[in-house]
Amino acid sequence: MTIQINPREIATQALVEILKEGKYNTIVLRKLLRQNGAMPQKDRAFVTEIVNGSLRNLYYIDFVIDSVSTVKIQKIKPYLLAVLRTAVYQIYFMNVPENAVCDEAVKLAKKRGLGSLAGFVNGVLRNIIRQKESIVLPEEKQCPVEYISLKYSHPVWLLKMWLHQYDYDFVKQLCKYNNISPDVTVVVNTLCNTTEQLKKELEQKGILVKQGNYYKNVLHLSKTADMRKLEAFYEGKFHVQDESSVTAVEVLSPQSGEKILDICAAPGGKSFLMAEKMNNKGQIYCCDIYENKLELLKEGAERLGITIITTKQQDGSVFEQSYKEAFDRVLVDAPCSGLGLIRKKPDIRLKKNGNDIDSILLLQKDILKQSAKYVKKNGILVYSTCTLCKKENEKNVEWFLQQHKNFELEDISPFLSSKMETETAKKGYISLYPHIHHTDGFFIARFRRKE
Repeated sequence: MTIQINPREIATQALVEILKEGKYNTIVLRKLLRQNGAMPQKDRAFVTEIVNGSLRNLYYIDFVIDSVSTVKIQKIKPYLLAVLRTAVYQIYFMNVPENAVCDEAVKLAKKRGLGSLAGFVNGVLRNIIRQKESIVLPEEKQCPVEYISLKYSHPVWLLKMWLHQYDYDFVKQLCKYNNISPDVTVVVNTLCNTTEQLKKELEQKGILVKQGNYYKNVLHLSKTADMRKLEAFYEGKFHVQDESSVTAVEVLSPQSGEKILDICAAPGGKSFLMAEKMNNKGQIYCCDIYENKLELLKEGAERLGITIITTKQQDGSVFEQSYKEAFDRVLVDAPCSGLGLIRKKPDIRLKKNGNDIDSILLLQKDILKQSAKYVKKNGILVYSTCTLCKKENEKNVEWFLQQHKNFELEDISPFLSSKMETETAKKGYISLYPHIHHTDGFFIARFRRKE
């Protein structure tokens, strides 16, 4: 007997868990797709598209619902609200017959024991379909922040911060690009295969493979199923990593035989790439505050055949005496507000409110302060974040140089791809922007400890 699994029901459940219960979308999706493993691949893709798409466009979707509903968003039962949100996403952003969307939404309400409210669901969605062309956003010229916030579903506090840092068109294009579904970027494990070999193997599995934008050992994949089910994954032929993270390792420029510290190492992508660039010769110490994350890092290293990694549970903001002046190179990929990852983790925009940035700044400075003590004379320290916030990036660099006169910024242009646009590389740092560089939003600075 075939098990009938309704993908819309799974998507609705996912949205409830993410928005009502505050869980992370990647974890919720992975769990629900695993629990419903009998779903065909096209249904799995449908669920993922509805969930991530609804999160990416949530402010716009809620604006549409509020425009026609007699009951405001805050008063609608969480499950019914998830039904409506996923339905509106399908109506506005997917090529799905509108009547089918309505009928399925009503069925979900009834199945959940909310039959008395099925008429409300039907009425709201039928009104939205009828008024689809007449629901208009605030005027862009008169209300620019409100317009971008609703059109591209970004919080007002974040837009105000970005508009303080960049001009209006820049912010608008960034928000627009943040709503485009990303492909999967992987780094070839050069210890056991070549880019050409892996490309060929993945293409034979029906995966669409493109060469990386900047690096020979990077591939962009689309039309991918679950990566973990691929034979090439189990054989350690690649690991998942964005080209922005690859750039951080390029700027660190690890050399075979060196002793290197990755102070905030989990989940381990940068450490893995370092080991590959070092030809698995030397020592890499990987620290993280969470033991379970280090276990996953160890598993990843084992899968890739990397033997030069030593893990240690260590709070980066606390001094470790045995590390004093012990390392040729130190990477501080600091905990941050993560605002450069909105494209890949659409729930970030809904969960942050800007209030945590000040406490993150203190942590970043503490980690930098301790990490500076671990660098040998003439050694290299690289500071990176996956955020677009000048307080966490450029301002931290200024602070670090004021506090540590024995360090100086170093020109990073020799380590960057010639295709990578930047005006600041010669000064020693670079900001990567999703809509310009087609990577995660990222910041990288390179310091050298003076003799």
